[in-house]
Amino acid sequence: MRQTPFYFLVILFLGLLFFPGGLFSQDQLGMRLERYAGIYSAGINPANTAFTPHNWEVSLFNADLFTENSYAFLRNTSLQHALRNTDKIISLADTSAENAPGRDAIPQDFADGSRKMHFVAQARVAGPAFSFQIGEKNVVGLTTAFRTNVSSYRIPEILAYRTVSDLPRNQAINIPPAGITGMVWGEIGLQYSRLESIGNLQIAWGISPKLLIGYEGFFVRAQSKFDYTQLQGDTTSFGSAKWDYALTTANLTTDANAVKLKRQGSGVGLDMGVSWAMPGEDESDGYAWRAGISLIDLGFVRFKNTAQRHHIEFDTLLSVNGSQFPQRDNADDILQDVSLAFLGDSAASLQKNAFGIGLPTALSVQFDARIAPMFYVSGVLEQRIPLSIFSVKRPSTLAVVPRFEHRWFSVSLPFVVDDWKTFRMGAAVRLAWLYLGSDNLGSFRSKDKLSGVDFYIGFKINAFSVNINKKEKGYHLNRERSSRSKGPNLRKIKCYSF
Repeated sequence: MRQTPFYFLVILFLGLLFFPGGLFSQDQLGMRLERYAGIYSAGINPANTAFTPHNWEVSLFNADLFTENSYAFLRNTSLQHALRNTDKIISLADTSAENAPGRDAIPQDFADGSRKMHFVAQARVAGPAFSFQIGEKNVVGLTTAFRTNVSSYRIPEILAYRTVSDLPRNQAINIPPAGITGMVWGEIGLQYSRLESIGNLQIAWGISPKLLIGYEGFFVRAQSKFDYTQLQGDTTSFGSAKWDYALTTANLTTDANAVKLKRQGSGVGLDMGVSWAMPGEDESDGYAWRAGISLIDLGFVRFKNTAQRHHIEFDTLLSVNGSQFPQRDNADDILQDVSLAFLGDSAASLQKNAFGIGLPTALSVQFDARIAPMFYVSGVLEQRIPLSIFSVKRPSTLAVVPRFEHRWFSVSLPFVVDDWKTFRMGAAVRLAWLYLGSDNLGSFRSKDKLSGVDFYIGFKINAFSVNINKKEKGYHLNRERSSRSKGPNLRKIKCYSF
């Protein structure tokens, strides 16, 4: 099997071909849509916290992990089986008729590239967060989170693993524009929402400004088409090209003990939204329906000082060979070798010691309706709208989520379409203050293709009292009764009873 030169992969698609197809949610629908979601509902629309039935709540912890891709996958396995047998995962690219995989092997296979491919992996670990009501109309809060995202969309057919690992010699291959972006960052956010009444209709608006702390970031992108030809030996020729790549450098060291979480950038972010609700006929029913629209993850992180942004551009035929890329232990030396090989100067590619990456911005529309006592159906449409080509990206989502909801527990069954291609079914439960769920339940059972995983968990507490004799009335959404009575009727909201 002929091997594509390593430096070609480094320059254009760092990490793309080695992305594991089964890493470890995207919107955590089972913990963000219900009426008792509270501060968790701010993750999809910050206006929704105005409808919380509690005077205060504190989230102690929540986390989510999501991966979906159409580039690589594991065959005939489930998530738990693959995790228990990682030593049995074998790439089919390393097998042959003479070297067939064992019966208990877990084959890793790759897409044929018949359509444009993608992958996205994102994770969030949220620390302490809280919200509390001020008066009858206002809710304020604080959130913290540690997040990662690595994403690449519209990966062209020519970059399918089976193709790029066995390119023909002496034949020019036209490579379309493509790229990959990744970032690790932290968030400290304020949260505010306010509820007003217009006749019988309730309207709320909310905003969540965030301070962003950048820890790691990179992007690699071919901005235009270029020709690539493998010649004899280890020589390769390139046609005209326009490449951009950037990375943080504080942890680029061979000393593993020196690698640690370091602040290398900062930025700002913003979530904002509006929601409308129509109260039910009976106050104890809450609302009859609620609709909302929001813009989430609007913002960017700028890395500087321990950061490098490079640009390589040429418009003539250029040949390079392996001798120009000796074995290096230092990342700076590798970057200088690349610049010297393509531009004739080891420092020419470096543009500046700073670069920016956009957040995974999206426009979200939600609708929630009560169809029977304690039974609701939600609909969510989320469309990614990246601020730039150097933004990390999230999947676009269309979901329908029926649920049974009680003050002590709830059950949700999300039906999700990711990126208008992949259908998923999920399940989530809330037991008092504990949330557990997945928007991709199929990954937990054996299937022909395991290409993604989704899981989330959350634990929070809220106002409660020990009250045995009095009947709990649960959630109330106040209907306007006079010019001085607007918003949630907090005096009529009672807490959990034991």
